[in-house]
Amino acid sequence: MEVSTFELLVKRIAPPPTDPTVARRVVQGYFLTIANLEDQDYTYRLDFHISTPNPPDPDRTLAGNAVVLFDIAGANNPLPLFPSGPDTFSTTFLLPAKQTASLQLLPDLTPALLTQANPDLEVRGFVRLRLPALFDGLPLPLFEPQSETPVQVLLNPEIRGTFLPNGFPPGGGDFDQINYPLELASGRGLNRIEPESNPFLLFTPNLVGELVEQLPLREQPSIDFGALTPVARSEALIELLAQVEPSEENVRNISDLLSKLNVPIQMALAVR
Repeated sequence: MEVSTFELLVKRIAPPPTDPTVARRVVQGYFLTIANLEDQDYTYRLDFHISTPNPPDPDRTLAGNAVVLFDIAGANNPLPLFPSGPDTFSTTFLLPAKQTASLQLLPDLTPALLTQANPDLEVRGFVRLRLPALFDGLPLPLFEPQSETPVQVLLNPEIRGTFLPNGFPPGGGDFDQINYPLELASGRGLNRIEPESNPFLLFTPNLVGELVEQLPLREQPSIDFGALTPVARSEALIELLAQVEPSEENVRNISDLLSKLNVPIQMALAVR
């Protein structure tokens, strides 16, 4: 489901004034409070679809400019933010039953960004929340829906920002903060998320076997998937997929597959 719009900022709030003592910059991030109302743990996925200028601008993308933090009732935990499609960046997180979490998409405040005389980071777009099918190994199906029915969540998106003195950090000085709620696309806080189904529903064991035999392997692998850990099974699958002929259609299909895999992102990025 579509959740809301978002906007990240690190920039001056106005053109440089004559009096530098009134110059300030805003650091603004996106916050989503999400409550799992069900009696079961679920893995959710957030897709951030960004607006991109033409020609591309490194200050108008999430790549290298943003971090994602996740917090239920303790410290903020970083989550991977990975490219998952044209102008789309994604992250996944496990939300236990009856728990409420804060998920934050924030500018990556490197020292260089904080000390720039005139920073100009500005990224906006919209957010989609999904309940993906999870990788479940062999035998088929490879993916299983997490639920047979829609799951209920409470959502509250908002923008929070801090106004910093233009000379920060050396100058210190006065700080102000802003926060305001964003309108939900559904128009309501209580929402039902449709579970995604098995993307290999049309694959049969015979077809999979034929495809494996056609792979250009130096040695035909013999893998006992039942004896492998879930991570090892994922690695074996990715290694197999990596050897498919890299036609444009195959690469697109593999990219779509990997975007749905519940595996560490480092492994997914190894496939090009």
